[in-house]
Amino acid sequence: MNTLIPNHPAFVHFPLGLLAGAFVFELLGLIFKRQSLHDAGRAALFLGALGALVSVATGLAGEELLGEPQPPLLHDLIERHETLAFITAALAVVLCMWRIAVRKRYRGSTRALFVLALAVLCGVVLYTGHIGGKMVYEHGAAVTVGRRAFGSPPLPAESLPAPTGSPAVEERRSPATSPAAGAAGSTEKPAAAPEGATTGK
Repeated sequence: MNTLIPNHPAFVHFPLGLLAGAFVFELLGLIFKRQSLHDAGRAALFLGALGALVSVATGLAGEELLGEPQPPLLHDLIERHETLAFITAALAVVLCMWRIAVRKRYRGSTRALFVLALAVLCGVVLYTGHIGGKMVYEHGAAVTVGRRAFGSPPLPAESLPAPTGSPAVEERRSPATSPAAGAAGSTEKPAAAPEGATTGK
């Protein structure tokens, strides 16, 4: 099980691609009036809903490995990401049930309304993925989860990435390696020779 938990970022690509693809297929089917496109959209929706449920499960398991306490900004992102993930999975399951219920009368206004609902689902799942990306690439959440899943000690806080321009970046920069210190050192003049020193005459 530990080998699956750190792979939550890999699992989430299935609902991201499949649910967004379901909307695209259904929209194209509505425009071009092709039943094969609607069939592809239905299959993508069902598989995407399954992927969303798996992603929620692996995400909840991975959250336990983040440890406490968490930085306030990361904690807020985790809570928002988790809420959006539940909404995404619930919407996907509801739309699957709706699609099954109207399979014999899936035409006209019903089809158009369903495509509109898929557009909402597509927007929610993409925004959920965006928040997850911020957690991974700006706060190193996946790095911490992966190390703890395999029994490695967590990385120290100062080694994790911080948002560009944040105070943490400036605090980590030592005076010896800062640009200002380097510029000051490059303009320092050499010490003058002592008075009375011979010139070799």
